[in-house]
Amino acid sequence: MVSRQKSSVLCASAALLSSTLAFSSPLTAQDAAVPLDPITVITDLDRITDATTKTDDKIVETLAGTSIVTAKEQKRFQAASPAELLTAVPGVNVQEDSDDPGSSINIRGLQDFGRVNVMIDGARQNFQRSGHSADGQFYLEPEIIKQVDIVRGPVSTIYGSGAIGGVVNFQTIDPEDFLRDNESWAASVKTQYGTNDDGALVSAIGAIRTSQNISILGNFVWRDHDNYEDGDGNEIDNTDKELVSGLVKGVIDIAPGNQLKLGYIHQDSDYVTGITGAQRDTQTEDRTFSAKWLFNPQDNDLIDLSASVYFTKTDMEQERIDGALVGNRRFFNIDTFGLDIFNSSTFHAGLVSHTLTYGGDYFKDEVETGDPGGSGDEFTPAGERTTYGFFIQDKLEYSDWLEIIAALRYDSYELDGNGVNVKDDHLSPKVTIGITPFNGVQFYTTYAEGFRAPAVTETLQSGVHPAPPMFDIIPNANLEPETAENWEVGVNLAFDNIMNNQDKFRAKASVFRNDIDNFIEDRLVGLNPFTCFAPPPFGGFGCGESQYVNIAEARIEGFELEAAYDNKLFFAHLAYTHVRGDDLTANLPLQSIYPDKLVTTLGFRFLDEKLVVGGRWTYADGQDRVPDPDSDDIRDRPSESYNVVDLFATYEINENIDTAITLNNIFDEQYRIYRHEDPEPGFNAKLSATIRFGG
Repeated sequence: MVSRQKSSVLCASAALLSSTLAFSSPLTAQDAAVPLDPITVITDLDRITDATTKTDDKIVETLAGTSIVTAKEQKRFQAASPAELLTAVPGVNVQEDSDDPGSSINIRGLQDFGRVNVMIDGARQNFQRSGHSADGQFYLEPEIIKQVDIVRGPVSTIYGSGAIGGVVNFQTIDPEDFLRDNESWAASVKTQYGTNDDGALVSAIGAIRTSQNISILGNFVWRDHDNYEDGDGNEIDNTDKELVSGLVKGVIDIAPGNQLKLGYIHQDSDYVTGITGAQRDTQTEDRTFSAKWLFNPQDNDLIDLSASVYFTKTDMEQERIDGALVGNRRFFNIDTFGLDIFNSSTFHAGLVSHTLTYGGDYFKDEVETGDPGGSGDEFTPAGERTTYGFFIQDKLEYSDWLEIIAALRYDSYELDGNGVNVKDDHLSPKVTIGITPFNGVQFYTTYAEGFRAPAVTETLQSGVHPAPPMFDIIPNANLEPETAENWEVGVNLAFDNIMNNQDKFRAKASVFRNDIDNFIEDRLVGLNPFTCFAPPPFGGFGCGESQYVNIAEARIEGFELEAAYDNKLFFAHLAYTHVRGDDLTANLPLQSIYPDKLVTTLGFRFLDEKLVVGGRWTYADGQDRVPDPDSDDIRDRPSESYNVVDLFATYEINENIDTAITLNNIFDEQYRIYRHEDPEPGFNAKLSATIRFGG
């Protein structure tokens, strides 16, 4: 049945593209700005971001490993998850379980327990449940995202404690992103269907301007997927899921340069996790409240103020539906309250211009768990963690060839639970020097330190592993915080009019070394294989102890490249990542390092840019650098290399109607991504249509 679907879709797609191209003509105009295009990886690297320094810069001019994903290309690749959204970002991987819609972001080999600060509209996403997968997940519907800002490495001193791996901030749609200048109201409906998993999507958006100063937007998304089939045609159990999400966003322009943004996101996920004999019906409810005040009077360069407050709440409830504990219910809840305030002042001192940014942030995690008939609340214990910090940063610019960024951050934390109280603090400096010897070429070097306090689970986890091998789990109140010392050297390239008077080439390349003292990792010690793995009734004991411990020194180093070329007729994008990581104390590779990856995208524009067609090739090398090649958990075993090819076509019929088709994994490649348990989907054709109206 699926193979017949594939043949039909491929033939129809080929016929559509052939007939369209026969009457097409090349473009001469810039990409039309269609409000609320879904998500794309930016290819010209000229977009503006404030992610690196909290001051606006072009991506290609940031003195760091910075990337943006913008509202263009879900119309092309129709991402159903953050992993699909971030595929072509160098240095970034996303760990996802096929039976769980949650995501965990890995940057340069670092993830879990807040090593990557993941935010939605500036609100930290700190949910965590320990098991056999990632230790830190977030739940997010890609349809509501307008832009993703990514900073790689511990160079973002201004983004709070813990981010020794980097920062990812998902920005949701504002009303003004959807409403056109002459509209007081607008609405749209999008439908989508996927052939592999019978995946259905309905997304509806409505927005109004109640006055010149107030605008409101609402968005509702429903997704429903059956089990998918892998490249060999095998159905993967428990990959079906139903997701419902909603967004309400209000923007109030109090006065020129004085704006208030209010937002609420609600996502419900219904799915089944686990394997036969240990399956659980799971409902996850995720809520994010945010309020942000922006004050930037036009006649005062000393005030550019941002103040935000947020509350995130993730509640997971599970019920055992088979095996010995049928009916057992457990829950994992985390509430995070936080605030962030900073100001930027711009002034001149002699020949040097200064942008002085200073502020502070605070967040508190409250973790509640319960598992009356099991051990889930032992692996993910209850507790509280409070963290706050202050920073100051000076961005100095001399003429147009020298830029220096100097910053200092102070962090403090306190952790309470199970009769344990621990606290610590740290100062983290950062210095970046950028030199532009001639137009189009900019070199930079950075030294930055980062600090991450132990999480509640790392400190308080205790109990006994519930099934063979049955080892003891020991808490560790003496864990030291992680400190990272990162060196990075990079080059930014920006050239125009290379082969004609309208083309652009942009590139960012960097090499880095991140030395992490007191790296925290879960270790199993005292294992006795003769008793632990003996056949029943003798086996299952003598399996040792598991505990989170400090590794004296770990090192992660690598190379990243992002490049883009655009001449308006066609565009190309390339992202390459090479990372190696080692426990220098035990002389073993780190488990969290992904293999080398290359992603290339090529697209062509026709019919006054109304038709865009192209493809993407993803190559990932095999990963054989793992601490235990014979691990019982397939996620920790070596993985093989793979090649995946995707095709896309989008057509804007008019300014209010557009369609898209995406052909994922057109060669039915059978592959498993490193640190994933199941093979990925085989061929899948996604078709969508969007209708918009307004007045």
